[in-house]
Amino acid sequence: MSVTHPSWTEIPIHVVDFEGSGRTGVVESGVATLLGGEIISTRTSLHAARGAVPSIDTQCHGLSQRDLAGATPFEAEWDRWVTLRRTGVLAAHNATVEAGLLRATWPRPSVVPSFVGDHAAVAEWGPWIDTCRLARAWVPTLGEYGLSSLVAALRLGPRLDALASQHCPPGRRRYHCALFDALAAALILRVLGGLEGRSLAPTSHLVRDSISAQAADDLMQGELGL
Repeated sequence: MSVTHPSWTEIPIHVVDFEGSGRTGVVESGVATLLGGEIISTRTSLHAARGAVPSIDTQCHGLSQRDLAGATPFEAEWDRWVTLRRTGVLAAHNATVEAGLLRATWPRPSVVPSFVGDHAAVAEWGPWIDTCRLARAWVPTLGEYGLSSLVAALRLGPRLDALASQHCPPGRRRYHCALFDALAAALILRVLGGLEGRSLAPTSHLVRDSISAQAADDLMQGELGL
């Protein structure tokens, strides 16, 4: 039986960012939830590393073994992440990174609503919305599609700094900090979703334009009913 195809503003979109690697696992998570095109909630947590944090990782995200002492392992967050996926879809900038770290922790969630296509429920973390791929598809003249480049090109810096001051912990208000990056991606999605009448676009369109051309063709042929 066919299900409705809600617009992207009608369901929660949980924009996430992880700091970490395959070696350490997720050491910091950030979530900025969009609904109706607005950021309605945020959350960030530090997580114990699976092993020693390499200095090259610390140089990138600024977190050392000392910073993570006493933190809860990301593996203990199953209920929280299944609840997020159960209530909406996940999004990230270069979502393959976040998707890979999430699947490396838990290959699949329990059965959750699909929110896209004609399948009422699935046991998948995805399909993801990817703000990097959307920007490349929808604004192909920008040239640079890194997170900071897009924030600058779309003139989102002042708004991002204001949100970071409100929501991010002191010392974690810069790029390569999980909630800061999640907020940046959420602001980018908000702008992209407002371009050229896309404010009413179904979530399935954002998903379709967030994946490779071949995967999009597969979806259009009915794999997920898009």
